[in-house]
Amino acid sequence: MEFKLAWRNIFRNKRRSIITISSIIFAVIFSVTMRSLQHGAYDNMLKNIVGNYLGYVQIHYKGFWKEKTIDNSYYIEDLDSLNNDPTVAYINHRIEGFALASHEKESKPVVILGINQTAKSEQTQIKNSLINGSFLSNESNGILIGKGLQKIMNITIGDSLIFLSQGFQGSIASGIYLVIGIVDLKTPDLNKRTVIMSLDNAQDFFGIYHMATSAVIGPKNEKWEKTEKSILNQLDSSKFEVMNWQQMLPELKQLIDVDRAGGTFVLIILYSILTFSLFGTVLMLAEERNFEFGVLVAIGMRKSIITRISLYETLIMSVAGVILGLICVIPVVTYFHFFPINLSGQMQEVVEQFGFEAIIPTSLDPWISLTQALIVFAITLVVNLYTLIKIKNIQPTKAMRA
Repeated sequence: MEFKLAWRNIFRNKRRSIITISSIIFAVIFSVTMRSLQHGAYDNMLKNIVGNYLGYVQIHYKGFWKEKTIDNSYYIEDLDSLNNDPTVAYINHRIEGFALASHEKESKPVVILGINQTAKSEQTQIKNSLINGSFLSNESNGILIGKGLQKIMNITIGDSLIFLSQGFQGSIASGIYLVIGIVDLKTPDLNKRTVIMSLDNAQDFFGIYHMATSAVIGPKNEKWEKTEKSILNQLDSSKFEVMNWQQMLPELKQLIDVDRAGGTFVLIILYSILTFSLFGTVLMLAEERNFEFGVLVAIGMRKSIITRISLYETLIMSVAGVILGLICVIPVVTYFHFFPINLSGQMQEVVEQFGFEAIIPTSLDPWISLTQALIVFAITLVVNLYTLIKIKNIQPTKAMRA
């Protein structure tokens, strides 16, 4: 009976109900959208820099990360035992070295990245980045270059690049390679300096046969912390170093932490504004119903019954507002995930200077929507305590005279 009365009360004063539910809908839409944009920006940073290039966990010969020379290479067979590790999805051996690239009158220092072009994970990442030309093959000495490097050196597919570098143990490394494809690595800095060739060609160029400089480890279920711990327990720490993306890119980790703290502060301000906004609405509506509450108490209805009816009203409107808010915001978040916000002008230049792609997609993590919806729901319940307290302290004579 009490629930039925609460349900009827909601429809008895439609204006009051619409105002309350609309406030909750707005709160859910705003908080979910803001948090999704923030987390989407983090995910995009990690995807572009960590997922597509560095990997979440890497293994190097001891000292390679501090002194990236070809001499700090390891034999690939030394890591074969990790193929049996249940926490490891894949191991991609790579060669990373520096060289001077020349084409006609243009010369530029570049990073040569030798990859195992037959590995499915490498094929997926690089093929998804290929915007023109063909992928690496076992037979040819073809290379892929970043689209930024292509523009700087005015290279077209079919042109040749000459490389000069220092090989293994002080030898001279040189070679001429055919450009067969252009890739977009999503990060402007990488696009301007990256040359990708097959692992075999890179080994031949630098003179490190059966060797590599780094192993990118693919964690199962993206739980890189568990994978890192398992690898550390297996490898000789005096010979190898195991590093996660936070150690390899501490600046990115700090940037995300600072931005996350700033986002949390802004969210607290938003919650405060929403709390006072909802409280103003509740205060106005409670004063409107002051006479109604006074009459009900005067005719003998217990305050506890009125309190429960009011609580049911609050719960119904809160649940309705949260659900409708989620229904409204999910299409918005989904749209901006697949069609992200493109930054332009000065903002684009600033973002690209830090090596990030100038877009802001939203995150589709369902936990974000659920968390924000629960927070708004909790705020609504707390704010509506004012109405319950008012009912408890109401004096019928004063209420009916007001």
